[in-house]
Amino acid sequence: MTHNLTGPDRVLLDRYIESVLLRFSDGKYSLAEATQELGQAFTQAERDEFLAHLRGVVEAGDDA
Repeated sequence: MTHNLTGPDRVLLDRYIESVLLRFSDGKYSLAEATQELGQAFTQAERDEFLAHLRGVVEAGDDA
């Protein structure tokens, strides 16, 4: 599985990682939960599923 991200998709990936790290930093995620979240994202085989997962996490964080 390889996903090449450029442009808006790369920005989405950056925002996703930042969102997970902020949740960990704020105590909303334990280290295990943050690790699980990152692992879950990067095991998505289909590009559309991968991007949808990233969007879902980022948007949930934006709503918080």
